[in-house]
Amino acid sequence: MNKILIKKKNYKIFFSTIIKNLNYKKTNFIKNVLFNIKSNKISFISEYKRQSPYKGMYINNIKKIVKKYEILGSICLSLLNECIHFKCNFYDFFYIKKHTNLLILRKDFIFSTIHLLHSFLIGYDVLLVLSSLNLLIIKNIYTVSKKLKINIIIEIHNLKELEKIQNIRPIFLGINCRDLKNLLINKNQDNLFKKLPNNCIIISESGLNLFNHIKIFIDNNIRVFLIGDFFLNNFNFFKKIFNLLN
Repeated sequence: MNKILIKKKNYKIFFSTIIKNLNYKKTNFIKNVLFNIKSNKISFISEYKRQSPYKGMYINNIKKIVKKYEILGSICLSLLNECIHFKCNFYDFFYIKKHTNLLILRKDFIFSTIHLLHSFLIGYDVLLVLSSLNLLIIKNIYTVSKKLKINIIIEIHNLKELEKIQNIRPIFLGINCRDLKNLLINKNQDNLFKKLPNNCIIISESGLNLFNHIKIFIDNNIRVFLIGDFFLNNFNFFKKIFNLLN
C-alpha cells in the first residue's frame, strides 16, 4: 500500500512539473547572457556530476555545491544524467530543480525531437546538440526548439563542423576544446576563431583550467564559458576568476 501511495505522489509531482513547464517561456538564459555582455561581464555555466570517468568521485553534497555556484554568480548549471560513467540520474535533476533558481542545461546530448520534447516536459532550460548529427535531424531539433522556446547550444569541435551548420544560424554555438574520440584537449583554435560568425553567441566548453586558457577565448571576443571538472574541485579559484573578470 505504501509503495502505491509513493508512486501516486511521484506521478503527481511529475505531471505538475510538466504542466508548469508548458506554461513557462524559457527565455531567461538569453536574457542573462545578453545582460552580462552589455554589462561587459563574463558568464559562467557551472557543472555538477557525481563522478568523472577519468578523475573519480566528487563531493556528493548536491545542495551545498549548487548553492555555492548560485552565490558565486553562475548563470546556469550544467547537469549530466548518465548513470554508468558519471553516476548521475533524474533524481539529481529534480532535487536540484527544487533547491535552486539557476537555469539547468542538460549536458547529455540530444539526438532527436523526442529527446528534445522529453527534456522540455521535465523542465530543462538549455539543451546541447552535437553538430556531428545528420544535418536534417539538427534542423528538425532546432525548428521544434524555437517553437517550444527552449534554448539550444549546437556544439562544434572544428572548422569543418562549423561550415556544416552555419546555414542553421544558431543563437548559441558551443566550441568544445575536448576531442570526444580521444578525450585530448586542443586549446589552439586560431583557425576556428577567425571564421566564427558575428550573429551568434559563442560558448567555450571543456578543458579550461587556467586563467590564461580563459583569456585566449576572451581575447577572441568570447564571453560565455562552460567549465566543469576544474570549478567542481576548486571553488576558491572560481571565486577569484569570477571577481577578477567581473
